[in-house]
Amino acid sequence: MARKIWVFVALFAFGVGLMALTPAEINDMVSKADGMEAAGKYEDSNKILMDVLKADPNNKQAYWMIARNWFDIGEIVPESNEKQKLDDYVQCETWARKGLEKDPNLAENYFYIAVGMSQQALVKGIAVSLGKAKGIEEYYMKTLAMHPTYKGTKDSTESNADFALCQFYRKVPESSIMKLLFGTKGDMDKAVKYCGDAVKLYPNKIEFNKEMGMVLACRGNRRNVPADVEAGKKWLSKTTAMTPLTGLDKIDIADSKKVLDNPKLACGYSRVKQEEVTDVKK
Repeated sequence: MARKIWVFVALFAFGVGLMALTPAEINDMVSKADGMEAAGKYEDSNKILMDVLKADPNNKQAYWMIARNWFDIGEIVPESNEKQKLDDYVQCETWARKGLEKDPNLAENYFYIAVGMSQQALVKGIAVSLGKAKGIEEYYMKTLAMHPTYKGTKDSTESNADFALCQFYRKVPESSIMKLLFGTKGDMDKAVKYCGDAVKLYPNKIEFNKEMGMVLACRGNRRNVPADVEAGKKWLSKTTAMTPLTGLDKIDIADSKKVLDNPKLACGYSRVKQEEVTDVKK
């Protein structure tokens, strides 16, 4: 009985300690969690952020950072475990929506809502998720329109939104019927443009270099332009020579090697799973 009392006292004291944190201490915790995410320690980052919310339930940074960690966690789950990937992406969207309720003026919340929705669509299959395409596009566009200011060591919200739009316009069918039915469509020229914007902001980010290769190889294959395919292969080759810093970087390098061997995989590529893509008439 005495042991149970001491455990309760210890837990109570821990909770009181968290509630008594100063704003400066909370900011330090958020910064530490941010650094852990950059280093690929996503679960550890989330543990710190949950403590932040215990001390400050209205902390506007913690919600979208937790959403980001859930996205990262989902990305490293093996492709064969679709249920777990889907659950992680649902968590990403859920935490971003919680953040939006706390602060509707924070661009990162809109961005990670779109990320969660987009990755769920990839797990379920693009063909059965086209109805959500317009909403995803609008969230990404809103992110950029809000001129987000967050900048980390490896990327920024602006660069990530550019990158996401690049992927969006590569993966969504380029079809006038798609536009008529769902209000948006793919666009390879827009994909190249947004990917170029992302790479300009962070030229050493492996993921951005990889996607630049994917989108150029895809455009070249769709339009029968060998020069685009070769340009894409150069970007993918560059990616394979870069030094990985996280587990996701290692996946991107391995995937780049696969598409280098078969550039026709570029249009349907994602970390989630390889989509079957057929040529779509405009």
